[in-house]
Amino acid sequence: MNTKILGNAGEVVAQQYLKKNKYKIIDTNFSCKLGEIDIIATKNDVIVFVEVKSKSSKKYGLPREMVTVYKQNKIKLVASYYLQKNSAFNKNCRFDVIEILDGQINHIENAFI
Repeated sequence: MNTKILGNAGEVVAQQYLKKNKYKIIDTNFSCKLGEIDIIATKNDVIVFVEVKSKSSKKYGLPREMVTVYKQNKIKLVASYYLQKNSAFNKNCRFDVIEILDGQINHIENAFI
């Protein structure tokens, strides 16, 4: 399967999963000149920035391993911009990763700081 199609399908599955688990989706594919965040959601008054990684096999590692330190730093920059743009610096937030491998969802809360 084309990686773009797999990625888009993974984001839809992740959104459905989050909604089912009582998260409120605030934005999807939020982008600015600094980068993009796949999903921004809230739960229990916490803003959750979610990176979604989908793979069809473990051949080249687990999906979560694709969220490198470089990628984490880019997500943090975009999150900071989002918080500033929305005057939300007083809100608690965290960074999660949702990995989807062969249809199995693994939600990693507080995946990085």
